[in-house]
Amino acid sequence: MNEQHIRYTFELMKQDGDVIEVRFFQGNKTFSGYFDNVDSLVKDVMQYGQENIYFVMNKIKHECLSRLQYNRIMQVDKKMNATSDSDIERRTWLLIDVDSLRSTGVSASDEEKKASGEVANKIYAYLRDIGFSEPIAADSGNGYHLIYHIDMKNDSESRELIDKFLKSLDVMFSNSMAQVDKSVFNASRITKLYGTFARKGRSTEERPHRQSGIMKAPSTVKVTPVELIKKVADLLPQPEKPTYSNNYGKSDFSLENFLSTNGIRYRNKVDVGGAVKYELEHCVFDHSHKGKDAVIFQMANGAIGYKCLHNSCSHYKWQDVRLKFEPNAYQQKYNQTGQRHVTPQPKSVQPKDEKGEKFLCLSDIERIDRSKIVTIPSGLIELDKKIIGFNKGELSIWSGNNASGKSTLLGQLCLNACEKGFKAMMYSGELTPNRIKDWLHLQAAGRQYTKPSQYEYLYFTPTNIQTRIDLWLKDKLFIYNNRYGNEFNQMLTELRQVIKEKQIDVIVLDNLMSMDLYEISDTENRQQTKAILQLADFVKEMNVHIHLVAHPRKSTGFLRKIDIAGSGNLANAVDNIFIVHRVNNDFVRNAGDFFGQQVAAQYSTFSNVIEVCKNRDLGVMDYLVGLFYEIESKRFLNERYENLVFGWQDVFQQTEIKNDEHSDPFGWNNLSGDFEKKETPF
Repeated sequence: MNEQHIRYTFELMKQDGDVIEVRFFQGNKTFSGYFDNVDSLVKDVMQYGQENIYFVMNKIKHECLSRLQYNRIMQVDKKMNATSDSDIERRTWLLIDVDSLRSTGVSASDEEKKASGEVANKIYAYLRDIGFSEPIAADSGNGYHLIYHIDMKNDSESRELIDKFLKSLDVMFSNSMAQVDKSVFNASRITKLYGTFARKGRSTEERPHRQSGIMKAPSTVKVTPVELIKKVADLLPQPEKPTYSNNYGKSDFSLENFLSTNGIRYRNKVDVGGAVKYELEHCVFDHSHKGKDAVIFQMANGAIGYKCLHNSCSHYKWQDVRLKFEPNAYQQKYNQTGQRHVTPQPKSVQPKDEKGEKFLCLSDIERIDRSKIVTIPSGLIELDKKIIGFNKGELSIWSGNNASGKSTLLGQLCLNACEKGFKAMMYSGELTPNRIKDWLHLQAAGRQYTKPSQYEYLYFTPTNIQTRIDLWLKDKLFIYNNRYGNEFNQMLTELRQVIKEKQIDVIVLDNLMSMDLYEISDTENRQQTKAILQLADFVKEMNVHIHLVAHPRKSTGFLRKIDIAGSGNLANAVDNIFIVHRVNNDFVRNAGDFFGQQVAAQYSTFSNVIEVCKNRDLGVMDYLVGLFYEIESKRFLNERYENLVFGWQDVFQQTEIKNDEHSDPFGWNNLSGDFEKKETPF
């Protein structure tokens, strides 16, 4: 038993004056004690070192100190109760208990415990990536705990939410070696008193009794918002109701057949808590997401769910999977036999010569094969849902008033393209390469890895993190050295060369006004027109996507498409037009006039809004996408608490993280350890 760890537990998880209950069991007997100071608790607990000792995590009502076991441990009976759910004042902690699967009444072997650590690390990384605050990481003796600080009422709604949350994690992460304990959702849940031993069965060399302890904790334990807990809980699928367009249920829809028919291969099939889980070879939507990162699972009630652990695919659900392979699954009508009616498609006919017929019959026109269109996702979930992404061979125009976030947003689009395996090039007529690099470092690092300066709202990226980001982006992202000038035709020549040499996929030109267009024409309007037309041909010739920033003709007011410089020619020549708005009182007032007060109010909670003015591919227009701006990282977030993770962190983990298991296996020599030093806690 370790007194230091016992004290450290309550230093982290209890405030001065909080009621603390400790409890242990001897056969059918229950022993309990209520304490209002740690000194008295430690003095009594140390006398019971041979027992499995537990404590109540959540906030206990102060009136419980009036029970007979005040400041002492004693056997309790029905008249002297231990803490029940009704004795909890508020839920303050969320426990995720990952334990190894083994025979009852025995301690875990090293291999079994390692398996639970692997599951716990996956859960930690997933919750971190969707915005969860850093948890307390603890060794329970036979498994591992992730403990998140929360602030929730003690009511039936909270109980149901935590129950669904744990079930979702269980379905997504449990395997044949380790599982998430779904039973720890009650408010009065007891857990191991860290610093005491876990004693199950005999202590043997293969299955020893181990001391529990807190392994890592952030310097400041922050509250995790309830909205994020709901986000995970909502992943638990609900049974789909049979309809004329969705005529299947547990009895007549075979998930196994669906996977086989559509060539969706899986590595492993696992039974988990009444659900069947298929661990796919790769994500259905991004084949670079491999391993056990993507799963399809079917509950006992027939409900089907899909989950990819990568943040960029976190919004996809089972319905998206089915629609990818059966586009009409939820719209097709069924005939009387219950079979879908499929309209025969005309066969495409190849043209007789290179040009083909001068006037084509509709049935002779070759259909567009969308599978051959290379699309670069933006990483902005609502935007990608609507326009899919940015097609190669297309030109996009971005505009917005000063300080609306255009340049910052385009930098993030380049980083996301690199994350997806594409290569990018950036030109700025306003920022030096050094300044662009500083901004990109902040965006790639994220708030976890940025540090505040002495000036308000000014953050920097530590040198060691910069090095890792540079290593990740090597031969992926290129910056044009604007010392070589900005003459438009010469730049096109240089771009052709770099596209061929470096296999560039996406280019940012920021901005049209900063380019020297005088060799194109003698008037400003004709200069812009010809430049746009040349770029429209250029993207098709070189099969790249270009993001071009075009400043508006006016600097104030609610910006519209007509206000973009050269807009008369822009609208016809380009494939996409976007306006970036900064949300303020003027935006809310003016947006109400154009889109209606209800829509304006809906987007008033965001910091920035992207307006899709034109999308040639899918015909989208007058569509708004709300984003949250993060000052520390200069990132635009899909959700307020989102934590984007880029590939440099894998480099960081491989090169920086070292765990000396011989000198300090649990990290106890650094009780207030910093999670920045380690990607996963176990």
